[in-house]
Amino acid sequence: MEPLYQKAKIIARIREYFTPYIELLTKPSGHKLFLLLLAVMSMQTVTSIQHIYNWFLCGISKISQNAYYYLLSYTELPLDKFASVTLNKAIALISESLKDLPVLLLLDDTLQAKFGTKFECYSTMFDHAKHQGSSYLKGHCFVALAVCVPVIVGKSIKYLTVPIRFRLKGENDNKLTVASEMICEAMKELSGVSSVILLCDSWYPKGEVLKTVEAHENLELIANVRVDTALHDMPARTGKRGRPSKRGRKLSIYDDFSFTQIGKYFTAARTVITNLFENSVYVTVTAADLGNRKGYRLFLSTVAPQKLYDMFVSHEQFVRSDESTQFAWLMPLYIYSLRWNIEVMFYEFKTFWSFGKYMLRSKRGIENFINIMSISYAFAKLIPFADELFCDFSYESTQTIKYAFGEAIRKEIIFVQFVDFAEKHGISSASLLNLDIFCFFDEAV
Repeated sequence: MEPLYQKAKIIARIREYFTPYIELLTKPSGHKLFLLLLAVMSMQTVTSIQHIYNWFLCGISKISQNAYYYLLSYTELPLDKFASVTLNKAIALISESLKDLPVLLLLDDTLQAKFGTKFECYSTMFDHAKHQGSSYLKGHCFVALAVCVPVIVGKSIKYLTVPIRFRLKGENDNKLTVASEMICEAMKELSGVSSVILLCDSWYPKGEVLKTVEAHENLELIANVRVDTALHDMPARTGKRGRPSKRGRKLSIYDDFSFTQIGKYFTAARTVITNLFENSVYVTVTAADLGNRKGYRLFLSTVAPQKLYDMFVSHEQFVRSDESTQFAWLMPLYIYSLRWNIEVMFYEFKTFWSFGKYMLRSKRGIENFINIMSISYAFAKLIPFADELFCDFSYESTQTIKYAFGEAIRKEIIFVQFVDFAEKHGISSASLLNLDIFCFFDEAV
């Protein structure tokens, strides 16, 4: 592989990007990690280690297939450190002009069906989306954490979503505890960021996750919460002696909120007291039909809407991109809408990165493999902004970037191997100078 690093221009640039990950391992393990990353980027479908070995790895290296199995199933890869590297790469993209905008953490979980009982952590889980037509799904549950950083794309500001870490939920694991540990690790790298906002659905704003939010001064929460969450009005001053009341009367989202129709939805907001936090919070209620109580949704924000509005108002490119950003009281709802980015990430992961086709059985092997795929996905997201050579890809989808790099990698390997073959069989270097071994790559990129 040494000649490949030296002669292949794009593979050398890719290795340079992955060097911080490789340096966290021993030299042999780092070498195998890089080859696995090249394989994931180059192949349209990754069904198993045997599959990528037979169709890619065995052609570029003499490393045995069992060595890759050992790396994934028995080596304790520093996945938390890998996550820190990815997070730092994402933060580095934030320009000075965008430092005042918040960094977003997206927290969610995804289910993956598996047809076999030999997988570790295999269980039957409730599937509210009924992906397979049933309310129950047999397989694995992954808790995922992603980061959204503001970047300039053309003349507008967009939030770029990058996966940080995947954790496979074990039989005795609690999703809230797993999520809390992932957030704490991420906040170690985000301690220097002025404002971080955690976005999550109604499963997570409770228990350990709330304690984690309260433990970090620069971390706020905007979340969807259950509609039956107890809400209380702000306490009124009575002028009487004694300890003042901590909370006012109990509120109903159906009767005590004044709704305004914005587009297809009725929206209302106010400051309230909840049992979730000691301090007051800001809640937003939405409904498509005020007469249908099953259609109401409740959103909670620990950061004041005016504070959010003040962050974005100076960035006209961003503010003008959405009507709801013109109203300060709608800002928490608008920020929460960016949580959908993690659902798009799951879709792309499962469709174009073969997320659910792993055949490793052990929990360590599955987590290692999924997080290696996550690193390659993050590469497709970050490389257009991290390397000026690929800046034209900033407008392209991740699958387009994956396809372009996969094609370039395959062509470079073919030409490097051709040049090596020619040199070994006595073809003069002068003759080879007439051949531009990178012409096909230039055409692809």
